[in-house]
Amino acid sequence: MASLSSLDLGSEMGDLLDDNKLAESAVLLLPPNIPLTCFPVIIEKILSTLMEREWKQLSERAQNYLKWTSVKAESVDVLAPKDVTPPTKGFEMLSIDRDGRSFGGMMEQCKELGIPSILIRFSSLIAALITLRLLKRQTDISHSNLATLRFTQNVDSDYLNYPMALKLLLELFPECKNMFYFEVNEHVTKDYLPTIRTLAEDLGIGFVLDDSNKMDPEVHWKLLDLTNWIKIDFHATLLLERYLAANKGEEIIAHFEKYASGSGSRVIVLEGLGDESPLKTFLQENWKYDQTSLYYQSRERLPVAPWDRYFGLIQDYRPNDFGLFFKGLITKSK
Repeated sequence: MASLSSLDLGSEMGDLLDDNKLAESAVLLLPPNIPLTCFPVIIEKILSTLMEREWKQLSERAQNYLKWTSVKAESVDVLAPKDVTPPTKGFEMLSIDRDGRSFGGMMEQCKELGIPSILIRFSSLIAALITLRLLKRQTDISHSNLATLRFTQNVDSDYLNYPMALKLLLELFPECKNMFYFEVNEHVTKDYLPTIRTLAEDLGIGFVLDDSNKMDPEVHWKLLDLTNWIKIDFHATLLLERYLAANKGEEIIAHFEKYASGSGSRVIVLEGLGDESPLKTFLQENWKYDQTSLYYQSRERLPVAPWDRYFGLIQDYRPNDFGLFFKGLITKSK
């Protein structure tokens, strides 16, 4: 790993990452499965090259499990001011396996198969970056402006223990520099601050503070200058809904204005906020602090046009699972 360079990795991949080759190597799962697009050949090739030692230590069954990692999405849209266009600002890309298990279930499966957690994280990141490249291909065909969106994925201390592997992988997908944000989660400690800053400087990639309300205050404040969005987790959103029901709406507005002003954040994202929530309506009607926009993220709705043509609801196939699957990724251009 220490001697591997971006040139070496690119040479190993050959033309597998070319748009047309990507489409040819993609595999679409068919109903009754969720119709996910998977990339077993490419994930195996990248992982076995990028993390050769870890890959070789796996059983064949474990390797096969990792190869079929895919991603689902949750839409991030403008909440306030509500007249901002375009209304959809991005998507968080989340891990899912071909059996429909989300990250928690995947980690249990990895434990059973003896797969180090770092490998499932990298296989998911690879799937996310390939998906984004193919999505860009499809939006170019249909003339949709993908450049207005930002795609995010969680990065935790496991990733940050492999900064060179992370850097080499991202260098295979240079178009993601302006389209992709890493979400630094609440488990990252201050020991990783230098690594995060180095990655930001080397890659020019944006960052999101994920579940910032649970984050170590020192980490939170020392990363603000690198941060594009700040996210409030769904537990905090639920608590705000209870506050509103208790007639504490003015306190909610005052708290967020103070936080927005102190953090200097241009964007705060509320996770888990449904379209029918009274809190959504309240914030749309009462948010007046024009230095900061409010966004909201939900796993329960389709994105608005034109992005609805590229996504389907997982719950249409599995009513107890939620999120969006990417569709049309391997449609041939005409």
